[in-house]
Amino acid sequence: MNSDTDLSSLKPGDDHYMAYVGPPTEYDLMGATQFRLLCALGLRSHHRLLDFGCGSLRAGKLFLSYLDKERYFGIEPHQWLIDEAIQYQLGQDMINLKSPRFDHNTDFQTDVFDTKFDFILAQSIFSHCGSDLILKALHHFKASLNPNGLIAVTFVEGESDFDGNGWVYPECVTYLPNSLQRFATEVGLVAKAIPWHHPRQTWYLLALDHQRLPPDAYLPFLTGSVLFDPKTSHPWNLPGLKPQMFMEDAEAPTENQHPPSFWRALRHRLFPHKS
Repeated sequence: MNSDTDLSSLKPGDDHYMAYVGPPTEYDLMGATQFRLLCALGLRSHHRLLDFGCGSLRAGKLFLSYLDKERYFGIEPHQWLIDEAIQYQLGQDMINLKSPRFDHNTDFQTDVFDTKFDFILAQSIFSHCGSDLILKALHHFKASLNPNGLIAVTFVEGESDFDGNGWVYPECVTYLPNSLQRFATEVGLVAKAIPWHHPRQTWYLLALDHQRLPPDAYLPFLTGSVLFDPKTSHPWNLPGLKPQMFMEDAEAPTENQHPPSFWRALRHRLFPHKS
């Protein structure tokens, strides 16, 4: 399992630290997009971050460099993923310098560190969970969140709810958007979908109070677009948007899922000289 393996020869779930956690050819992208998202949401170096299901630290290696000492916490049942990430990606000197804390429990327990978190990240975890585990995780997330904290998670939205329980891997499961909101409400959290780019899933933010979630007018700034990347660079990748809507002289559409505040912010961002 060395770092010189041809990633194109691997498939998701293979016994390699860069493949076990997802498509190996997207290892760098999926780490970077998580880091960029939390920075866009206000992550600063003094904040405490829980990387739930941190895997082989594809995002963790970026967070560790950015965060202050003893501010990164990771939960990962498969210790070998962390060990190989340290060996092939980070180096022991980084671990000594930043003093992250790891736990390998399989019970979705987040109180093992005896601290509250400013941010909790769970990327591609609920895409492998029955509703029993999702509710259990959200319950623990809520208990471990600072009053002004923020949770970022992904789901695979679909036309039906997965009706099983427990952990499903490497297969993915789907849930209706209304079900995701119901899960949050059931544990006493508020939730909102955001258009941050993910190749297969949808990002949701959860908090203890609606005031901590971004207003609709901020959504145009949370797309995760990457310049010159054909999959992410266009603002019309947002649901319901089309290229012609972004012509400078085009009229804003009147029948879509986005409120007027969304369009005002988006047009201001694209054509500030018209404001």
